[in-house]
Amino acid sequence: MITSKHLNVLIALLMIIAVLGTGFFMLNPPKQSTATAQPEYVNKLFDKDKIININIDMKQDDFDWIIENATREEYRSADITVNGTTFHNVGIRPKGNSSLRTVAQDENSDRFSFKVKFDAYLEGQNCFGLNKLALNNIIMDKTYMKEYLAYDMFASMGVVTPKYAYANITVNDKPWGLYLAVESMEESFVKRNYGSLEGHLYRPEGAGSDLKWTGDSAANYSGIRNMAAYDLTDSDFNKIITMIEHLNKGTDLEKYLDVDAIMRYFAVNTFLVNFDSYTGNLKHNYYLYEKNGVCTILPWDFNLAFAGHEINDAEKAVNFPIDTPVTVNLSERPLIGKLLEVPEYKELYYKYLNQLVADYITSGKFENTVQKLDTLINSSVKNDATAFYSYAEYEKSLPVLVEFARLRAQSITAQLTGKQPLTTEEQSKSPAQNIDAKAIDLSALGGMGGKGGGPRPSGAKNTNPAEQGQAALPGGNNPEGFPGAAGPNNSPEEGPGVFPGAGGPGNNIPGASPESFPRGNMPDEETMKKVMEIMQQVKGDELSAEQIAQLKELGLDDTMIARMKNRPPGMPGPDGAMGRAGNAPPGNRANDPFGHGGAINKITPTQIAYLATGTGCILLGLFFIWKFKRRKYSS
Repeated sequence: MITSKHLNVLIALLMIIAVLGTGFFMLNPPKQSTATAQPEYVNKLFDKDKIININIDMKQDDFDWIIENATREEYRSADITVNGTTFHNVGIRPKGNSSLRTVAQDENSDRFSFKVKFDAYLEGQNCFGLNKLALNNIIMDKTYMKEYLAYDMFASMGVVTPKYAYANITVNDKPWGLYLAVESMEESFVKRNYGSLEGHLYRPEGAGSDLKWTGDSAANYSGIRNMAAYDLTDSDFNKIITMIEHLNKGTDLEKYLDVDAIMRYFAVNTFLVNFDSYTGNLKHNYYLYEKNGVCTILPWDFNLAFAGHEINDAEKAVNFPIDTPVTVNLSERPLIGKLLEVPEYKELYYKYLNQLVADYITSGKFENTVQKLDTLINSSVKNDATAFYSYAEYEKSLPVLVEFARLRAQSITAQLTGKQPLTTEEQSKSPAQNIDAKAIDLSALGGMGGKGGGPRPSGAKNTNPAEQGQAALPGGNNPEGFPGAAGPNNSPEEGPGVFPGAGGPGNNIPGASPESFPRGNMPDEETMKKVMEIMQQVKGDELSAEQIAQLKELGLDDTMIARMKNRPPGMPGPDGAMGRAGNAPPGNRANDPFGHGGAINKITPTQIAYLATGTGCILLGLFFIWKFKRRKYSS
């Protein structure tokens, strides 16, 4: 017999279980599977058969401010309409390194790349699940296709790659140009590809980005630690230090590295002759992803692929050796150098080089993709309001691009089959074995130092009407040199971002006297940070050739570099607390589409569902107690 007393006890137990269960799931929500379905933005934003339409609607004064103060990389509010859907109060700012400085120094162009942060001011806002979007201005690329094709090749080889698509940009309903929209590699990217934020993502730049072992102090790798995509602890970063140590010792490589993925990456990067990357002097423009102590390299920024950086000789570019695919000593880049020392890893690298050539080049896919893209973007290029180059230069570039890829594939095949030397040293001894590439005009593709100088769009501040409608010509300002005249970005009143000697907050940086950086040659704060990171690594009083090249890339001329050599011994590096330009303070990140809230815990829809279910159980139990408390039951 079950009495009301027994029933009440039973109901009470069920209520306790409901409360405890609800509390448990609130505090410990189920983790996302690595097989997470693709978020909505993949299809809505990155349809390769379409061009995205993006309108940036913001106060003209605000837009003028971010243009005139571009090197500060500070967000301002705008309403962004993407393919007809409007997102209000979105953060937007200029972005880039040398590309940003190049446009900032160009009196004829305001065509900056932009970063769009959908949750900059409205917590939790996203664009169909995407929290940040990069809008790349396609600078130094007459083909408009280098970066698109590079990502397409990486993706075809199974490398984890950001999503990308062309975008026609308007600002306050006025044409601004054809850009390449790229998924920012941050929380949304990690969630999409790896299912959770259990791993960590870095964009190395500066100290330690060569991945050479320099001891177990995190300070030695500040160029990695300070460039984390999202919050991490010292314990998290120790996994990177451990990986670097074992990489350089050549021990337990597969325990700390995803060797297969890394070899796929380098096979593509080698084909692309892309030295604005880990394999070049600047050792940057890549991402490092770590999960459970295992690391891999991910692709980023390819407007200077296809021999657009550090190489201006077509024959050298076409024949660049696959066994020494770097512009420095191979030992300076252990992530490729150490792996190529292992015969089975080198064979894996060869396998993927051969696969890429066969599947993407000789199969006709490369040429077909170029033709397809031309059909898609031709009219947009022709009518590009802020083009760096003329439409005629674009048309001329495409046959050269196809021929370069064909000859590059021919050389790699010859190297793989033993018909052509595989190292720089061996090729120098037997130049007759190289592929003839004299007919290739690399300048037709665009590259470093040949940006062009497109007109400012109608409506831009300080526009010269005489410039409107002019064809853009190559040979604009050299991105490796700062202009001699002071401009609005160099004013002492500008505050953050001024160099020492300008009367701004940078005055107290050691090793940089006021006369080191004359007025008019004052880069932004981020550039200063990178300069200091390089100088921190100087041993003795001598700068290496690589360090000098890095400083020149940041805009320092020979005079500035000579003055920097006179820095006090032991000059400290940049403030590690600065982080990346434009970052929100840790713990202040907005919700992403997966409910991750950074350092601040937020209630997700899933947790709300758990709470509602538990509350329902409790109310149901109370109802039964009230309804049947005086009744007795018999079996």
